[in-house]
This record gives sequence, C-alpha cells and structure tokens, in this order.
Amino acid sequence: MTMRDGYTEESVTIGPCSTAPTDAGGQAGLGSALTSLPFTGERIVPGQVSEPLFREHEARYVFASRFVKDKVVLDVASGTGIGTHYLLTEGARSCLGLDIDRPALKYARAVYEGCQFEECDATNLCVPDGSMDVVVSFETIEHLKDQLKFLSECNRVLRPGGVLICSTPNHTMSRWAPENPYHLHEFTVAEFTRALESLFTDVRLFGQHSTNQILYASQRLLSRALHALRLMETAKRLFGRQPPRAAMPTAFGEMPNGSDNEVQPYRAALLMQPRYVIAVARTPH
Repeated sequence: MTMRDGYTEESVTIGPCSTAPTDAGGQAGLGSALTSLPFTGERIVPGQVSEPLFREHEARYVFASRFVKDKVVLDVASGTGIGTHYLLTEGARSCLGLDIDRPALKYARAVYEGCQFEECDATNLCVPDGSMDVVVSFETIEHLKDQLKFLSECNRVLRPGGVLICSTPNHTMSRWAPENPYHLHEFTVAEFTRALESLFTDVRLFGQHSTNQILYASQRLLSRALHALRLMETAKRLFGRQPPRAAMPTAFGEMPNGSDNEVQPYRAALLMQPRYVIAVARTPH
C-alpha cells in the first residue's frame, strides 16, 4: 500500500470497536456527555470552542489524514475523540484513542462510534509492540515529564517503517506568550529534531502559523504591559478591537482551502518562525 507521501507499507489488523454507551432505546447517550464536559483550554470540546482555536486543531488532523488510508492508527492524548474519529472517516482501517482524562473518554465513547477509546498514560502505552501503522499525537509531549520515554513508547508500538506524526509549540515563539502552567518543557525546533532523531529516521518538519519573530515578540510584550497596567480593555476600546465572534463548530472537515491554519513544510529563516512544529518521522525498517 502506498500513501500519498510515498511511504510504502503493509497494514497490521486490529479490529475496530465501538464502545458508545446506549440508553434504554438503544441510542448513544449523547445528552449527558455533551453537557458535562467543561472546556479547560487544553482540549477541544465541540460546541464550546471558538472558531479560530477549533480550526487550528482541525488543520493538524487534516494534515495527518494524508497518512492514514487503510492504516491501523493510534491517537495518543485523544481528548474528546473528535480528531480520532475524523481520521477514521478519512479512511483509516481502525482508530484507537488513548487518554488519561476519564470525562473526556466518557464523552468520546458516547459521541464517536467506530473508534475505541481507552484510559492510558502516554509514557506507558497499553498497546502491543509493533502493532500500529501510524501514531498521531498533537500538543502532548510538552505536557510530559519524561518526553524521551513517550517517544520511545511511540517507537515501540509502531511496526518497522511505521509513521509518527507529532506536534508541539515552538519555544522560540511561545516564550513570548504567557507561561502555560500545563507545559513542563517546550522545545525549540532544534531540540525537537534532536529528540526525534535519537529514535526515528527520515524526520520531516512542518510548521503552522509562521510569524515574524520580532513582530510577534513586540505584540506579546505590549500585551503583557497593558495587562499589567490594567489597560487592555481601554486599548481595545480606543483601537476598536473586538474579540472574535464565538462561533461554535462541532465537526472537523470544513476548513477552507488556503486557511492560515494550514500545515506547511518547515523552512528555516532568520526572522520567520512557525508557532507550532509538526514532525513526521518513521521507525527504521
């Protein structure tokens, strides 16, 4: 089987499984799941996330969908399962989502049929050796204490020639933003590349939201100063800046072509840097 990027692989079969709970009438119990899962800022909750943030996450799964046709796919830190299910609809043979958040897993099982969702730590994957064709994990590694153990686990569960698709904030840019208390360590592009190359081959880098470093740093520093002086709301009124309308999309697959969120090949430049780095790597044959 040849993927759209040129990798040639054979699939490993793991049967798809639906774990959606049903009510007395045999229908998935969506109501309680939809109303009981709060938006924390660290996971995508359909119907509770603004359009810009939703589309940013969607673009990563749209990119990953290029690699999953007829493949057995593992989504590590799958959250509410929206991306896991999207990969299944894009042609994956089966999709397994793993997460440690029980409310998110309950939501995923209730809403997204056809996928399997299980509770599991990202640094100790409950998956047999060499059983996966593709491992996807977006915005996960920066949350973990033992990041190399996480990459080692991804390597372990992939079959020879299997593909890892992994994203993380680019610390060269994110250092100018307010510190995220959930992120234990963020990588520069060079650090991320070295970590991946210690375990994987053919590491290819892509970027999302390429931005002028000086302009971005200036904007973030100004924002910090205004917040510190409690002048942000005054500045918004003076300059007529309005927050984006709180659109509440609920499904991946509607991102317009040419979107600013689109994942592009990484190109090193003196001033321009992506805010997020996406790596595609494979295990040795």
